Amino acid sequence: EIFGPKGRKRIEPKQEHEKRITLEIIVSLLPREKNIMPVSFLSMLLRAAMYLETMVASRIDLEKRIALQLEQAVLSDLLIPSFSLKGDTVFDVETVKRIMKMYLECKCKTEGTLPCLNANHNSVSPSLCDIDKAGRLMESYLAEISPDRSLTVSKFISLAEMISKQETVTEDGMYRCIDIYLK
Repeated sequence: EIFGPKGRKRIEPKQEHEKRITLEIIVSLLPREKNIMPVSFLSMLLRAAMYLETMVASRIDLEKRIALQLEQAVLSDLLIPSFSLKGDTVFDVETVKRIMKMYLECKCKTEGTLPCLNANHNSVSPSLCDIDKAGRLMESYLAEISPDRSLTVSKFISLAEMISKQETVTEDGMYRCIDIYLK
C-alpha cells in the first residue's frame, strides 16, 4: 500500500521538511512562460505540493499555471487526490474549482476589453477551440467525481454552476453528470 491511513504515507519530519523546501525551490525556478511546462508535469508538482503541505503561494502558483493551460489538460491532470484527514471527497474538488475559476476569469477578461495576462504579464487569448476543449474537460471532471458518495450537494451544484457558464457545455453532458450524481 502506497498511502497509509487517511491517504498519507508517514515520512520522518526532517525528511518531509527537506522535500517541502526542495519542491518550493523547484516551483520558484520554473519558467514563467505559458506552454513551456506540460500540464501533466505541473499537475504532478501540485499533487506533491499538496501532499507535502508546501507554502500556499507555491500551490497557488501551480494552480494559476495549470489554469492558463487548462485547454491542454486531460482528465487525469485534474483528478488530484484529497489528502485531507477529514475524510472529505476522494478527489480535491476545491483545488479544481479554484483552477476552473481562474480559467474562467481569464476567459472573461479576454472576451471583454481587457486582455488576459499570463505569468509574465503578456497578453494571451484563448481560441474558441481551446475554450471548447476546456469546457468538455470540465464536464468530464464533473462526471468522473459525481459517483463519490462524499461529494456534497452544495459542492456538486457549485461545480455545475461554474461549468454551465461555459458556452460550449452541452446539455447532454450536464444531464449525464446530474444523472451520475443522482445514482
